[in-house]
Amino acid sequence: MKNFMYTMFVFLMVFASCEDDDTFSTGALSNLAVTTEIKDDGSGIVMFTPSASGAKSYTYDFGDGTTGESLTGFISKTYTTAGENTFIVTITAIGYDGTTLTETVQVTIILPATNSDLVNLITDGNSKTWFLAAAQPGHLGLGPAREGIDGDWWYPKWYSAQAFEKCAIEISDCFCDDELTFTVDDSGDVTYVLDNKGQTFFNVGHKDVVGGTADEDYCYDYDSSGEKDVTFSSVEGNVPTAETTGMQMEFSDGGFMSYYVGSSTYEILTISENLLYVRTYDTKNADLAWYLRFTSAPSTGSGEESLETIYTNLIWSDEFDVDGAPNPANWTYDLGAGGWGNGEAQEYTDSSDNVIVEDGVLKITARGSGAVGGAVHYYDDITLIATGGETLSVQDFESSAPVFTDFGGASTAVIDNPDASGVNTSGTVAESTKNSGAEVWAGSFFDIAAPLDLETYSSMNINTWSPVTGAVVRLKIENQANSEEFFEVDATTSVSESWETLSFDLSGAPAFNYDRVVLFFDFGVSPSGDAAYTSARIKSENLFEFTYGRVEIRAKLPSAGGTWPALWALGANFDEVGWPATGEIDIMEHVGNNSNTISSALHYPGNFGGNAVVGSTPVETATSEFHNYTVEWTPDSIKFVVDGELVHNSLVNSATTPFNSDFFLIMNIAMGGTLGGAIDPAFTEDTMEVDYVRVYQ
Repeated sequence: MKNFMYTMFVFLMVFASCEDDDTFSTGALSNLAVTTEIKDDGSGIVMFTPSASGAKSYTYDFGDGTTGESLTGFISKTYTTAGENTFIVTITAIGYDGTTLTETVQVTIILPATNSDLVNLITDGNSKTWFLAAAQPGHLGLGPAREGIDGDWWYPKWYSAQAFEKCAIEISDCFCDDELTFTVDDSGDVTYVLDNKGQTFFNVGHKDVVGGTADEDYCYDYDSSGEKDVTFSSVEGNVPTAETTGMQMEFSDGGFMSYYVGSSTYEILTISENLLYVRTYDTKNADLAWYLRFTSAPSTGSGEESLETIYTNLIWSDEFDVDGAPNPANWTYDLGAGGWGNGEAQEYTDSSDNVIVEDGVLKITARGSGAVGGAVHYYDDITLIATGGETLSVQDFESSAPVFTDFGGASTAVIDNPDASGVNTSGTVAESTKNSGAEVWAGSFFDIAAPLDLETYSSMNINTWSPVTGAVVRLKIENQANSEEFFEVDATTSVSESWETLSFDLSGAPAFNYDRVVLFFDFGVSPSGDAAYTSARIKSENLFEFTYGRVEIRAKLPSAGGTWPALWALGANFDEVGWPATGEIDIMEHVGNNSNTISSALHYPGNFGGNAVVGSTPVETATSEFHNYTVEWTPDSIKFVVDGELVHNSLVNSATTPFNSDFFLIMNIAMGGTLGGAIDPAFTEDTMEVDYVRVYQ
């Protein structure tokens, strides 16, 4: 996720290129731009249309091991891999003068699976064991049935907010070590065994099966041993093809998948080599569906497995024993603001205030600059307006604040009204800060419980306070379940430093379910001035890059709310293939708002962002003492370790992952953003100290 910036850079370059006239030329090769059209009929067909001045022909690497070429540039490609898969496509234009230009685009294809596809994925062609994705949001989710009220269907709106909630308390920890093994025989028949170590996590509504007495979901002694037959069939009902494989599996003899709700039938929503996402229906409440997420590798460790390293030869290190700036032979800097793709609030610098070696340790310090930080707007009383004057409040920020998601370098919070006058004398309002250096499209969104009623109401009013006149405020309403279903409209401020009511005409909006409100203030403008927060991000890119080894970093972490320190590595070919195709190894991440819990993650195609392979473990003194954070990266596996003892996350590496080529190291502290969360209003500064970085092979 942290490297979305690099992918966005490629996207913006492509977008900018599209504005140039495409005229035939045999002159110098220039202005390569690529457009794609993905067929939504389940065929897997993608049509690519490149253009470039001076191009004689084009070649393609489709990201799935196949290639193609075209004299005109246009080419149609049919992808055949079942499930949801993301491919990084490389297009090369060849000029008449022999020069080349290369561009990459990312396409995500969702294909319905056949029985044979499912069998191969779920059994790996022989036998395969799946584990609960305990560290991932959504490992246990609750939502409506696929045919809910008025036929509406949507993915679960609820999931465990704490990644290890079910594994951290006794009443449910039996849920987290289940092993689900699928096996296919020579005739193609599939069997299933659930090894739940003699205990089952029961939904409270089904406790009578074991004579339970607890008034909540609980682990009871219930042995699920015994082989079950698995049959596959098509799913019927109101199911969008983009949200399911269209297939379900049924277990014989009352078989079930870890969480007991009385059901033996599971719809397969998503399946890939490393992810299995299913939905089942509570037999005592058919209006509710339970969602379970599994991975092909255990994402938690019991602490019983210690690392037995195969790498003992030290090949590179930095002991930080020379005071001053970090050694320029080892480290360079990422500089600038803009959120880095995660809605972060900091600006990265190379100043000694933010990064310095002192007393034998590297110190990366995030600081509050004391500046307001870019442009600040306030808004309030988001209201739908009918033609006849009837109104309906969408959000007035007077009760519980909505959950804001910031992007592009903006930050949003509910505060006391700083100017209770004119058209807005309410007590609390939303504050939108477009931090210095933010992207021109920076903004935020929040979700609403029910879709906007645009049959009754044709416009939306928003009370707005702007520091300047002529500021463009863009309103975007969007369908949470399908980001391609949206409508945008602009309004312009006419007063400065005073409240006014802006009206947004929604009469032209297509008939979608709009349950997300997105706002961009000063749209198209990047503010100047001092950033509200500064920090540092150093990297070994082009200085030290390596394939395989044991990386050990000894560090003490910051604790302030909103800090997000990370020790990680990125594929050295990111500028060629983009993210997540390049791969990302997060050795250690920490969030001040969840202090003394550290996590690790692997991001790569099919498993990135919310689907990354994640592990987490408590380290009670992570912010007060130094600890060793280690990754052991081999051609066969990747294991994450704290203090050499606890393997808390692992992955079976293979030739299909991007973890078989050079990576470089990165260390930084971000502020806020999608993982860092709310920044403590009293924040002034906090530091990550690194004693050493060592790489062994």
